[in-house]
Amino acid sequence: MIDFKAIKGLVTAREAAEHYGLTVNSRGMAVCPFHDDHNPSMKLDERFHCFGCGEDGDVIDFTAKYFNLSLKEAAEKLLADFGNGVDLPYTPAPPKPPDPAKRCHDVLLALEVRLHHQKWGTAPQSMDDPITTEYAQNCQMYDFIAGLADLLSGGTAQQKEDEIAYLTEGGVLDRYEALLQKEVIEYADIF
Repeated sequence: MIDFKAIKGLVTAREAAEHYGLTVNSRGMAVCPFHDDHNPSMKLDERFHCFGCGEDGDVIDFTAKYFNLSLKEAAEKLLADFGNGVDLPYTPAPPKPPDPAKRCHDVLLALEVRLHHQKWGTAPQSMDDPITTEYAQNCQMYDFIAGLADLLSGGTAQQKEDEIAYLTEGGVLDRYEALLQKEVIEYADIF
């Protein structure tokens, strides 16, 4: 049995994508190879998510989709490409203590995806339609959360440390995580 968790620990989706030839900008965005994309719409860090076509997953999912492989074949490819000749044990690793940076990343990315869909669900349908307060607020919420996510993935070590402290010490992250259960996220929920 392949230890998928250990293989995921070898490399991030961003590192694999860059190794396999994708150009990733400083914000962690790349042109999506899974649809006809002309502007960077795929966010890459530990995981990947395309805001254009909706593809999403971890490094094994990315590799499987990119090379048209099964998950097992993708895991074996990652082991061959990034394992440095080391045979990984096929037993699960002991559980790690919760990583606050990963939790912050996961919650912000999930919230960013939700707000992206919510924003476009309220967008004007034509150039003649007025911009509603709801759409403007959805844009502001999305931009704020996307900015936090970008800072967490591309900021300096000090900026990342400060942001993790802001999110975890004041209960902000718990509040954001709870928002993911709501049908519609309100402006007052974020600001």
